[in-house]
Amino acid sequence: MTAAARLDRARRHLNTPPAEPIAGQLAVDTPPVVCKHGNPQCSAVPTRPYPCGPRCDEHQPSRTRPYYTREQP
Repeated sequence: MTAAARLDRARRHLNTPPAEPIAGQLAVDTPPVVCKHGNPQCSAVPTRPYPCGPRCDEHQPSRTRPYYTREQP
């Protein structure tokens, strides 16, 4: 398949209208995101995303707490 044929195929695909949504159907059914800290896990909700995984307010990584500062000598 040539580059022009691939581009033409992509344009036709992008120009097709999306499928009609089914009434009452959600796009995604996901469970709530829980805190992944500890063993057993904390499982608190709500959480915030961090590189180490979702964490609740009590288990935030130490470098991301702007409201907890070390006292200056």
